[in-house]
Amino acid sequence: MSLPHRPATRPESGADTGAPSASTTWTVRRRPAVPRPSVPTRRYEVAWLTADGEVDTFTRVAPALAVFEEAFSAFARGTLIATSRGPVAVEDLWPGDMIETIEGEHLPLRWKGALTLLPGIVKPDGAEERLFRLPSDSFGLGRPAPDLLLGPNARYLMRSDQLKSYLGAPQALTPIACMADGMNVLEVTPISPVPCYHIALDGHRVIRANGVEVESFHPGANSTSRLMGDLRGQFLGLFPHIAEMADFGPMCHPRLTAGDLEQMNAA
Repeated sequence: MSLPHRPATRPESGADTGAPSASTTWTVRRRPAVPRPSVPTRRYEVAWLTADGEVDTFTRVAPALAVFEEAFSAFARGTLIATSRGPVAVEDLWPGDMIETIEGEHLPLRWKGALTLLPGIVKPDGAEERLFRLPSDSFGLGRPAPDLLLGPNARYLMRSDQLKSYLGAPQALTPIACMADGMNVLEVTPISPVPCYHIALDGHRVIRANGVEVESFHPGANSTSRLMGDLRGQFLGLFPHIAEMADFGPMCHPRLTAGDLEQMNAA
């Protein structure tokens, strides 16, 4: 059965058909732009050893985030690093130099990074940029010798029986910033620009700076979770001697946090 035919009808003039007419005027309402939070940046300098044994350098502007700055600010200018040819100021080290570890190995310097701490710069936590001075012999005879000026992200190899009961290991890497006591480790606010450095070897190692045991660079066991999205690519771009985060290798010693030290001291 076919449906009865119904002749088409035109809508009366002025009727609302729901469709726009030629004379319809549209008003477009745009949502106000939401400003993206700006991420502060700073300049990082890199020297690295290429696969064919050549040295290459570059300077790059990248986010001024803690995970980036930790890779560039362990040793202040003038720090003496133990090498196969004796103590060498960190600013004079060059990729390919043989760095001495506390085990007596000599490993090539693969990467060196640098940034400049500036007076008056306030960090996101409200603190100013700072350094840490270890007076001569404060950790024992010749440790350090002479006075040692460390950057805010240096870590010292601490040894104690208390660590063994707390961690199950007799030694651990401790942030020098957590050890400031006004006597053996003095907090210093720079009054002029201070170049700071960090170095990376074949894997994570403990080396000597002015006779004090400190670590070479490693981003840490939780680095992947701290570098999400585009940040990971920007970070890896500062380390052309590796291809991925896993290439930093395992950590040679556990690390303590400020919370760990508080719990140990309270025990």
